[in-house]
Amino acid sequence: MSSQSGKVENSSQASSAGRSGTPKQAKDEWQGLRHDLVDAQVETLRMYIEKQPPERFVVALDRLIECTRASFRQEEELMECLTSIADPRHRARHDTVIAQLESLRNSARELDRGRLLAQLIVVDRELTSHLSGAVRAPVSRPQESQHEGPPATRGNVLAHH
Repeated sequence: MSSQSGKVENSSQASSAGRSGTPKQAKDEWQGLRHDLVDAQVETLRMYIEKQPPERFVVALDRLIECTRASFRQEEELMECLTSIADPRHRARHDTVIAQLESLRNSARELDRGRLLAQLIVVDRELTSHLSGAVRAPVSRPQESQHEGPPATRGNVLAHH
């Protein structure tokens, strides 16, 4: 698992380094973080299905939490960069998902498998819904003119349901 946690650290470092990069670099970073998040999500589910010891399951949850944080952080930065404003409601949704993950992690060793599965399903649905609700991060289009409408209507950002 150490190579996987290194991946999260490298993604976080790349995120920090890419803030001043081009829109394409920001998009690529966002997509890479999303890939890491989905990978961590699948790994966590696999740990449960394979009935791995609680310690290994918790390690997978830790990675999922870190990947989720990194992905959400990059998404918020990208949204703010593209729209010039932060979205507090969307941020609150991110905070709720992180809190659910942390609650699951903190209770993972004490829960029986049925309750663990129920909580895992809730968190998995929340993450899947969030990931599928995001459209592709746009790449700036220099040829866009002011006649095409306000920025919020062009190549819309990371619209979520």
